[in-house]
Amino acid sequence: IRPHRVMSLNVLILVGGLSERMGRDKSLIERPDGTRQIDHIVALAKLISEKVFLSARDSDARGTGLPVIADQEPGAGPLGALASAAAAHSGSWLVLGCDLFLLDEATLRFLLEAHDPAKGSTAFRNRIDGRPEPLCAIYEASSISKASEYSKDNRCARKFLESLQPTLLDLPHPAALDNANTPLELAEAFQKLTQGVTSKAVQLLYFAALREARGLSSETVETLACTAAGLYEELRFR
Repeated sequence: IRPHRVMSLNVLILVGGLSERMGRDKSLIERPDGTRQIDHIVALAKLISEKVFLSARDSDARGTGLPVIADQEPGAGPLGALASAAAAHSGSWLVLGCDLFLLDEATLRFLLEAHDPAKGSTAFRNRIDGRPEPLCAIYEASSISKASEYSKDNRCARKFLESLQPTLLDLPHPAALDNANTPLELAEAFQKLTQGVTSKAVQLLYFAALREARGLSSETVETLACTAAGLYEELRFR
């Protein structure tokens, strides 16, 4: 793959989470092809920029050789990480979560080509609830200064991104930003990686209290899920 880099863009890969629900460091999980998840994300990031950094709670580069920007305020989440990065280096930032197991080059290229530097940020819509995805988004330098102040009262990265009124894009590959926070969600992601992502129709049958709540006994829904856990995650946000 030939790199096509945007020289003015910094990339921040977030690896500072506790991964409590997964029970192990998500960045070090081995993918079906044998590569570590962190190496997959780093390889994608290096295709678009030479300025790639890790955001972590400590100085551990996890064998990537990348410079690490330690969180100035541990526990402040992605907004704290973004504020720490902006304090260390000027410019705009592409922020990437380390748990995007389905992220691909085409999705990043689409984001870069569509982003508008005149806007405060550019992001994708979540394929289920339509809200912006904060952990695969470009934050322009003009908006990053607000992150530190915002995080003092509200550490929700998604709400911060919404406050910026970002340019919102539809995903070219619908499941590309499906993340994995639990072993069941990881199994779903790996199924998609090995079997591919296809839309399918599933008939849902409702009984008793659920039937009363929905006001119908059955319905057919379109889903990209490969497992029961994946289907549940899609349905609970509908």
